[in-house]
Amino acid sequence: MEILGAPAGSVLALAMGAYLFGSIPTAYLAVRFGRGADIRALGSGNVGGANAIQVLGKLPGLAVMAFDVFIKGPVPVILAGQVLDYGNGVEAIAGTAALLGHNWSIFLRFTGGRGLGTGSGVMLVMAWPIWFVFAGIGLVYWVITRNSPVGWVIAFLLQPVIVAIVGLPVEYVVYAALFAVISGIKRVASNPGERSVCPDNVENKETTRTRLYWNRLIYDRDIKDREAWLRGDTDR
Repeated sequence: MEILGAPAGSVLALAMGAYLFGSIPTAYLAVRFGRGADIRALGSGNVGGANAIQVLGKLPGLAVMAFDVFIKGPVPVILAGQVLDYGNGVEAIAGTAALLGHNWSIFLRFTGGRGLGTGSGVMLVMAWPIWFVFAGIGLVYWVITRNSPVGWVIAFLLQPVIVAIVGLPVEYVVYAALFAVISGIKRVASNPGERSVCPDNVENKETTRTRLYWNRLIYDRDIKDREAWLRGDTDR
């Protein structure tokens, strides 16, 4: 039996290995060893590079981010495509599995980050110019507005369109679309225990359930005002 032209057992083993590799909670481990604390209780509560920078400082945080982008995302894809020579479809499976592991890590009881670093690292191996476009969109938006969450949501929503327009393999288009959907779902769902507003208990009429989910998708937080949110001031 085969999956996308490769032995089914090998593909399933590769996907499981990629998921476990993606599940390595880089930011969590860095903060645990660096400060003896749980990153989910600090800063934004997100288990990712951006929060690691806020909690640990620029150099350690950037090291966490670099691991996710240049190792955690690429290694499963390199193994699938360049080592095992299984083709574009299996590369996409391995990359998606690593992304799912990062976002819902088995080592953190299925909590995790948003997947921007790991997910973009997968695309770095598939088509490195697209990675620079993706990163460029997010960074340019941040330089102009100093609002990085909005820039990144624009980047991951545009990525499948760009991949399709430049004529890359359909498997890469599918992966780019899955990347956008998975990252969007994780933003909206957040992690249990993260700093959040419960829409059933909040008195502020602005923070309805629909507004809450919109804020999470676009701003990656429960209210628009980042500083107020970090302070726990949910009345803004």
